[in-house]
Amino acid sequence: MSAIDSQVLAVAEDELAAAQEAAGIEMRLLHSAQEAADASLLLDEVWNVGQAGTTVLESGLLVALAHSGNYVAGAYTADSDELIGVTVGFFGAPLGKVMHSHIAGVRHDQVGRGTGAAMKLHQRLWCLSHGIRQMTWTFDPLIARNAYFNFHRLGTSAQEYFEDFYGQMRDGVNAGQASDRMLVSWRLDRPARREALPADVAERCSPALTCDEAGEPVLTEVPRTADYVSARVPADIESLRGDNPELATRWREALRTALTGLLADGWEIVGFTRTGEYILTHA
Repeated sequence: MSAIDSQVLAVAEDELAAAQEAAGIEMRLLHSAQEAADASLLLDEVWNVGQAGTTVLESGLLVALAHSGNYVAGAYTADSDELIGVTVGFFGAPLGKVMHSHIAGVRHDQVGRGTGAAMKLHQRLWCLSHGIRQMTWTFDPLIARNAYFNFHRLGTSAQEYFEDFYGQMRDGVNAGQASDRMLVSWRLDRPARREALPADVAERCSPALTCDEAGEPVLTEVPRTADYVSARVPADIESLRGDNPELATRWREALRTALTGLLADGWEIVGFTRTGEYILTHA
């Protein structure tokens, strides 16, 4: 592990402090059996395991991960000292250079206060303090708010699209749907946020995936001469899964077709818009 410049660490500390203050939380590393038990229960609540007879991460595994030097942390409210978020990561390959952030969850009634950003910035500072300059994680590319956070707020880069990465999952969030995931990478020793897209990007975009009046996905071939390509996702795929799982599945298949085809053809994701579109250009 290589040493990180003190100025980089200072910036990471300041950004974390600002994010914690804005969210009204305090990030803490978790170690004890009781802390791990509380964290395990919170993750089960977030992923709505219900009667599935499973758990997201057992408390004993969290203790083992923390004890062996990996990253296990919780977000606590500043006013009531209540655990509302949990995030867990472990060292990846190449060893000493990468941490893989496996899971991050915030209690449903606390979403929107900025806890997710604070958790990621806490992970970044922890990594930099250990000489780690790169973090990876996977996310469901159909969830618009996560795509916007990853590509716009943090400035991650897409590495690979995995079809049905985890296989069939039994939790209440993912049950009955293919577990496609996108692997992203975040350079931790650079400022967060990606450079803004050109102001006229909408006029220069060729749509590869759009939505018709009935809410159905529509795939379109795009010319390689296009400056930019867009691929739309539903505004709230999680609600759609509950209301119309068949339509949600059609969106899964359409986005898979669009993104895997574009990435294989040399296009690169360079942003995600507030209106719910991936923006790609030639690498």
